[in-house]
Amino acid sequence: MVTRPRSFASSLVSLFVALGSFCCGYSLAITSTTLTQPSFVEYMGLARNKHAAALDGTTNGVFIIGCFIGSIVSTFLPEVLGRRMAVFLGAIMATIGGALQAGSVNMAMFIAFRLVAGLGVGMIYRTVVTLVTTHRSPGSLFSCIPLYQSEISPPESRGMVVGFHGIFITLGYTLSNWVGVGFFYVNANGAQWRLPLAIQAVPSLLCVLGIWFMPESPRWLISKDRSDDAMKVIRRLHQSRGVDDDAFVQREFLQIQEQHRIAQSKQVSWKEMLTVPSYRKRLLIGIFIMFCSQFTATMIVAIYNPLLYGILGHPVSQQLLFTAGYSTVSFAGNFLNGMTVDRVGRVTALRIGWVGCAVGLIGICASLASFAHTGSQAAAISTIVFLYLHILMYSANIDVTTYVYVSEIFPNELRSKGLSISVASYFIILCTQLESAITALEAIGWKSILVYLCCLVVACVPLFLYCPETKNRSLEEIGAIFGDEVTHVRLDVTKEMGDGLADKVPIESEEVEHAVQK
Repeated sequence: MVTRPRSFASSLVSLFVALGSFCCGYSLAITSTTLTQPSFVEYMGLARNKHAAALDGTTNGVFIIGCFIGSIVSTFLPEVLGRRMAVFLGAIMATIGGALQAGSVNMAMFIAFRLVAGLGVGMIYRTVVTLVTTHRSPGSLFSCIPLYQSEISPPESRGMVVGFHGIFITLGYTLSNWVGVGFFYVNANGAQWRLPLAIQAVPSLLCVLGIWFMPESPRWLISKDRSDDAMKVIRRLHQSRGVDDDAFVQREFLQIQEQHRIAQSKQVSWKEMLTVPSYRKRLLIGIFIMFCSQFTATMIVAIYNPLLYGILGHPVSQQLLFTAGYSTVSFAGNFLNGMTVDRVGRVTALRIGWVGCAVGLIGICASLASFAHTGSQAAAISTIVFLYLHILMYSANIDVTTYVYVSEIFPNELRSKGLSISVASYFIILCTQLESAITALEAIGWKSILVYLCCLVVACVPLFLYCPETKNRSLEEIGAIFGDEVTHVRLDVTKEMGDGLADKVPIESEEVEHAVQK
């Protein structure tokens, strides 16, 4: 039996593009380790600054603000310039921002270039999501990468391919923490914090250089009346180790072509996104998933991990070790999530993850409350156990799934706008949380986590009742779930596709010829 070769080629492309995702995770997390490095604290004068805590929050907040702006820019940039150019521009900004952070001479310069890096990361983040999702199932780097990945992946492996985005984000986050541990013991005049910061510019620079060797999204090419180029890309992505599945190539091309024709007949304005019921439902679901997934308090716990370990009485060296172990569990969970989301299903995974995170938060709150009253070692150990359980539930069920699900629920004519707004809502809640969390933790301690717990429990109700499942459907077929007009051309994807594909999904050659000529 010959399996469809598409996933090999698209997976290879997606793996390379995920270098941008790696940059996202590393850039996001490196600040927390940098702020704990003694040489950085001394060089920037934070030890003597009464506003040090506020500066810590601002340093994280401006990065997220940059990501937010980048995700908004990515609303139109990938449509006008193409997915690859959008990734390129985001990677350039991330490279410049990362390099100049490492060369900062004061906090003002450091914070300013955190904003620049955030802008590039926000662009990459959204564009790559769109790039990968627009082909099949579902700040700039944050947005562009999943977009690109979804557009070049087949339905049965789209979750895994887009999942590379979340996996590499976590890999970057994990590496940044272990780099922080290693450089904690380096006392060479600024190298303790400058070199770890400089590392974030390396993967984005590789992305800048290599993106031109990657194929453009066939859906974008068709939208620009470049049908011949689109056919070449689809054929290229279907070829693997000498296998050429021409029948499937032709049918997929025809499906994309016809769906584009339908989309052209109903261009969507920003107003229609709110007034057309099926579009409004998608938009609300996208915002809801991205926004409420942050009620798990995962990013707050992750970024301010050292502070929590400090509350439990651990010195800086142990804080960094626990944080690195925490991020390693997160990476393992993301890998598991990426490998299983196509089997488990998007909504099912989110349900398991949200409920599991709620259980973890309950355990964290109970353990911290017990430690605050008794100071017992058992309560401190229990807190760390529940912290690790919490991140395992999030990473193994939610992190990858949110990007996959949100990137695939929107139709072609709405995907870029819908994904931009959804990702923007993620950065809005994240920026709010990062700015306020450190103050809340210092003021009321573990009780601040109760706020997130209550919000998460309430959010579980609409997740269970109103969010439809989308696994194993092409992007065009998902529209039928929301009542859209969709192309009549079916891919009829089965595990048995291969040599007998032409018999299972017959296609008239003159039909394809007519589509190409059009």
